[in-house]
Amino acid sequence: MSKNKMIALGIFAFLVLLPFQTAYIEFTVESQLLQVLTMAVVIIGGIAGIILFNKGESSH
Repeated sequence: MSKNKMIALGIFAFLVLLPFQTAYIEFTVESQLLQVLTMAVVIIGGIAGIILFNKGESSH
C-alpha cells in the first residue's frame, strides 16, 4: 500500500473518531458554531482523503 493511501486512511480515521465526538455530544445553541466548523473540517478532510487515496500510480 502506498504512502498516499496510508495517509488517506489516517485522515478518514481521524474524521470518523475525533470531530463527531466533540461536536455532537450535546445539542445546544452554543454548540451550533462548533457543529458548523466540524462539518466544514469533515467535508474538506474527506475531499483531501479521497484525492490522496486516488492519487498515485495507476495499475493499468
